[in-house]
Amino acid sequence: MRVKTGEQHQGWTVIDQARRAWRGSFEGVWLGADESTGHWIVGRQHDGQSMDDGFDMNGNWPTSRQFHEDNEYLNMRRALAAYNEEARSASYLWDGMWDQRAHEAVARHLAHRVPFPAPVQLAAGWIGRGLTGSHAPMGSTIPLDGPVAKYELIRYLQGQTRFDETVTEPGSVSEQAAYQLVIKATGPIRFVCRGVTFYLSK
Repeated sequence: MRVKTGEQHQGWTVIDQARRAWRGSFEGVWLGADESTGHWIVGRQHDGQSMDDGFDMNGNWPTSRQFHEDNEYLNMRRALAAYNEEARSASYLWDGMWDQRAHEAVARHLAHRVPFPAPVQLAAGWIGRGLTGSHAPMGSTIPLDGPVAKYELIRYLQGQTRFDETVTEPGSVSEQAAYQLVIKATGPIRFVCRGVTFYLSK
């Protein structure tokens, strides 16, 4: 059966998926999250005869990899790495743009997790390490609809935190705290993570 990205599959929100034909059948992989628990999953889809039978009732659970630590940020990081590995092992799924597309899908999901109570226009931006005072932002957007601005800020944050280790510098919040600040934001925010200043502003 077909389950669209953003919809539910046996309690998991499908964040991203890919499926392609290979030697007479279709192979696929998918990335999901359980927002109520903070758990993440990476699974292989059912090998079938069309694009529409990617998810069977069994869910291919024996081949899935679930990440259910108490820290959702680490679950997300580990699931993204596993999703990349699964795509590489499934024929013709992985390509040079895979990592970027997967991170974009996660950013879209996180940006829409907490709705805005009213429409708002925000600019997203970041200022590099040691640049304060009159220095212009290294990256900044025009005012955008709230969820779009949050998406852009998460993408900026992903660019600074895509490392194996987690780091908290003096005066900075942790990566986990930074993601939570952006996810929960419904208006302007400003914080420092890894020595970089990130913000949403009107």
